[in-house]
Parts: sequence; structure tokens; C-alpha cells
Amino acid sequence: MAATLQPVDTTCTTVQERIDYAKLPPLALTYLTEKVRVALKAPKVVTMVLPDGSVTTQLLKQLVMSAAIRLEETLKEFLWPYKAEVSFDMAPMRRGQTPIPFLCRDSTDDPDNHDEATKGINRRHTTNPFPLGLTPGLLRRPDIIIVTNPLNRWPGRGTVDREGGAHAPNLRRLVEVKFPGDVLNKDQEEAYLAISGGVPFMSVLDVNDCEGDLEKVPVGAPAPAPQKDRGRQRAPIRSPTPLPDPAFYEKWLTDVEHAVQSLWHDTREGAERLWDETQAWLRKEAPWLFTAGHWVADALHKGWTYVDEAGRAIWHYTTEQLKAGWQAIKQATDLTWQQLKQIDWAQVGITVLKGLAVVVLVIAAVVVLVVLAEVLVAVLAALVQIIGVAAAIGGAAALAVALGEAA
Repeated sequence: MAATLQPVDTTCTTVQERIDYAKLPPLALTYLTEKVRVALKAPKVVTMVLPDGSVTTQLLKQLVMSAAIRLEETLKEFLWPYKAEVSFDMAPMRRGQTPIPFLCRDSTDDPDNHDEATKGINRRHTTNPFPLGLTPGLLRRPDIIIVTNPLNRWPGRGTVDREGGAHAPNLRRLVEVKFPGDVLNKDQEEAYLAISGGVPFMSVLDVNDCEGDLEKVPVGAPAPAPQKDRGRQRAPIRSPTPLPDPAFYEKWLTDVEHAVQSLWHDTREGAERLWDETQAWLRKEAPWLFTAGHWVADALHKGWTYVDEAGRAIWHYTTEQLKAGWQAIKQATDLTWQQLKQIDWAQVGITVLKGLAVVVLVIAAVVVLVVLAEVLVAVLAALVQIIGVAAAIGGAAALAVALGEAA
């Protein structure tokens, strides 16, 4: 009896390489697929509540993928093969020259800076999406840069940085990841080909929703779970040494049923939307986040005190503590004083217990990822609120000077 042959292959590949661009280097597809699969489980958008009560909607999938890579870069002191969202100056492209990656500010002249990643010729790329010196309209941030030599922090194919420093070409591959609904437009493609050096050095990945995660997300996240709940989403973090504690995406990243308050929101909901472990270290470093009250200038003790609704002092920062914290935040994030004043919203996105946290900021309607030590998360949250209070009482200029910034 003759058999009728029917196609039976229904295998779906989560990440598909476009054949008209370069294939990824060995192992890169596995690495990036790992990140993409987690990103697919995040909601497509999240509604964020701003201080004035208005809301903004932000895409999350790209953010989730980038956050895990950014944290790995930081853990490895940016000596890592994969670099998320490197900002490139496209102005040289108009002169027929290679676009140049923006590097962090060179703090070689700072005697207190012992961070090799932020000084000298081998300093890291800036993590600030609004780098100093950019020309409006001439900035591009490809999703991922894979470098040839991970021990070289330079992420470009050119040989000279924007300050004239010499480098060895180190860009192995530019990778653009397209989640469902995203397209590669002509201008974007032209810019990325200029950055990478052409089709042989550029890969484009299309993401397929093989497991139906995009359809599952609108159902909403389950009710808050116990601390040991297995439903938490583990962040796929690869570190140079085993992490002392697991890293997890915070639960608001998978909750689409509620608008998400800022970390310091007056209703206290912002901090309480975090997992129990994250709350534990915040209650130690910043108990004021969980108590209704306000910051007041403390002339007697030369600093700022958080006072609850009953008039009790909950927490105090001296001016020197705030200044030292702000300097450390600047070094870690490349944020400027003007940008600090423009932060509308912040939440912890990934937590590595007893270590670092990825914090998601909204600055002028743009999502920014920063990686900070837990104590600096508390200082950052305090500074955002204190700046607002200082501005309201006419003390913004004095605060800026006290923290080492020009008024």
C-alpha cells in the first residue's frame, strides 16, 4: 500500500538569522537566544506613573534583553564579548568616515578614581543614551556589539576615538534584534552598515514567538507570591565567578495588570512592588521608601532628613554623604546633573542580591538602564526627591554647589 508523505516539521526557531546578512559568530546565537527567550516573557509594554500623575507607556522586551547583558558587562568590568546599546556618533559618516563610539568621560585626572574602566585609553563605552557632545539626529544605538577581543573595551571598528586616542579595531559583529512588530528601516540599515563595515559584519535576528509568550502575557501575572515561589523569572546572568545569590527580574516586569509607580512614589507602592529579597536590602539602606513622609533641609546637621507624617526622623544624609554618593553614581552611570534633575521615574529591574541592581529610569520620556550597587540605589532615589524639594523652596542652586556641581 502506497504511503502519502506529508510534511511533519513544525519546529519553530525562537531566533532566526536573516540569510542576507552575516551569520553570528560561534556560540553567539545560543547566548542571544537565551536572553531573547526571557525577554519574550516580559509584557510588550508597561504603564508607568509619573510624579504629576500622568502615565507613559514603554516597550519592555528590548529593555529586558539589554538589562541582562548590561549587568554582565558590569560584573566583568566591561571586559566582555557582548555590549548592549553602544552609542555611536554618526557625524563622521557624513564625511565618508567610520562612525565613532562614545566612551565614558575620562576621569584619569581624578586621584580618587581607581576604576580602570573609566579612565585611560581602555575606558568603557558610555552607558548614557544622551552622551556629551552628541549632535541631535546623528546618534545611533545598535542593540548589540560583539567585539573581537573582550580584553579591549573599545567597541568600534575605527582606530581613533572622539578625543583623538588610538585604538585597535575591535568590532567583530553588529547585531540588531527585531522582536515581532519591529522592522529594520532603510536609514537604520544604512547607519548600521556604516558602523559595522558592511554586510559581512552585520547580523539581523528575527524573533519568533514559538512558545506563545506574547499571547500569554495579557492574562496578567499571578498574585504576589511567597519568597520561595518558583514562578519568579530568573535573569540569565553569566558572571566571571558564580553569583553568591540568584539574580531575578523584579515582578513588576511581568505584571501588566497594574500601572507601576516610581520607586519613591508617595503611595509607597513603588518599593512594595519588588520581591521580598529586594525589599529587605532597601529597608536596610532606605527605610524611608516604605514610610509616608517628606525630606526636609537640616541646617543644624548640615544635610537632609526624612520625616514621617508623625514628625519622626526616619533617615538622614549628610551633605558629604550625598556628595560622595552622587560622585559614585556619576562614575558608574555617566549621568549628568541636568539629567539627574530630569528623572521622572525609577524602578529596580534586576536584582543581584548583596551586589548590584539594574535600575530602569525614565528621563525625558526615554528609558535608561543603569547598574548600581544597592547603597547607591538608595542615594539615587533620595537625590531625586531632595532635588524636587530644594527646587520648591528655592534652594536648587545651593544644593548643586554643595554636591560639587555648577548651579
